[in-house]
Amino acid sequence: MALRRAIGVFLALALYGLLSAPAPAEIRMAEAAIGALLVQGVGLSRPLSVATGDALLARDSAPWEMPAVLALAVLLWCPLMRGVWLDWAPGDMVRDVVPLLYLFLPVLLVPMLRAAPDRAAGLLAGGLAVAGVGFALRWWKQADWGFGAVGVRAMADGGVYLLNAPSVLFAAIALPAFGIGMLMHGGWPRRAAGVVAMLGGLLCLAALAGAVHRMALGLAVVAFTALGLWWLRRAPLAGVGAGLAALLLVTLFHDALFGAFGQVAEKTRLAGANTRWEEAEAALGQALSSPVAFLFGQGWGALLANPAVGGWRVSYTHTLATYALAKTGVVGLCALVAYLGGLAPRALALLRSDPVLGWAVAAPLLMALGLHTSFKYLDTGLLLTLAALASERGKRLPER
Repeated sequence: MALRRAIGVFLALALYGLLSAPAPAEIRMAEAAIGALLVQGVGLSRPLSVATGDALLARDSAPWEMPAVLALAVLLWCPLMRGVWLDWAPGDMVRDVVPLLYLFLPVLLVPMLRAAPDRAAGLLAGGLAVAGVGFALRWWKQADWGFGAVGVRAMADGGVYLLNAPSVLFAAIALPAFGIGMLMHGGWPRRAAGVVAMLGGLLCLAALAGAVHRMALGLAVVAFTALGLWWLRRAPLAGVGAGLAALLLVTLFHDALFGAFGQVAEKTRLAGANTRWEEAEAALGQALSSPVAFLFGQGWGALLANPAVGGWRVSYTHTLATYALAKTGVVGLCALVAYLGGLAPRALALLRSDPVLGWAVAAPLLMALGLHTSFKYLDTGLLLTLAALASERGKRLPER
């Protein structure tokens, strides 16, 4: 049953990357199918157990689960009742509640996948990689496959911001790293699969460079540097192979690489922090508008006059902390910190037990939960799920 659920989540991720968008404007057939597959993966018993509080009584639950269940209850019901009291639009409330459920997918999914942790983790990682490559391919298609523009000019993100999905950065790190491992060990079929994986990862990296996604590129550099040092210490042959691959890339794509770094520097000079400080000030001002707003926020469905989008009243901010403060107040922010704080040791444990997967998961999570609006996306919740599942019993992905 656990394997069947994991396959359903894998298919949902594949549809997500190939046919949907990180933040779809409407529910179409693709989104309905993704939702149905996620429901099939989660089932009914676990949501009922969480909703009734029965999950709090489970004796075999992981240490992070009890604070996570309590945090979900606080973050769901308090802001929802506040939003109903303030008569916010139902559609705006739904746009806040659905991302909340995405963010708490570990609470719903991990207990259902524990029976097959290795295979489930492999399917989740594979699904995230497929989604990331799917988004990158669709972005390249809308960019008219302009590979020659990388490092020459900044390319447009497009209307649905496909490259904002954390799965793109996951694939950009995981696929080359796993590909190098496949090239170093195994027969020709395995090596051929390694070449395909590396090409998929490079496609994602090139897309992020073409659109000048500064944070994603910086985190990718940090991840590859950390993995290179780890390989040199643990597996010198793999470290040398990774170094040779990097040297070959620099030699072949010298102009594109250094041009991309130059564009990152120029974008930083022109855009700075992208008005994040002004946005934080606006969110804090909304939270301080009254004692009730300070404690409980303005509720799900509230709109904010956001300086980051020219002062338009929108339902989001670009950082999870300001979003939570404006919508859920200090009470909700504390619940969120308790939830993520409970999962943080799992992510650190994964970095120790499986650094390749750990860095591939940690980098996009740092982006999404730090200074990026992608905390509201489906793949962020599934990255958290993967971190918890893969680390809980010290399991590694199947031999690469």
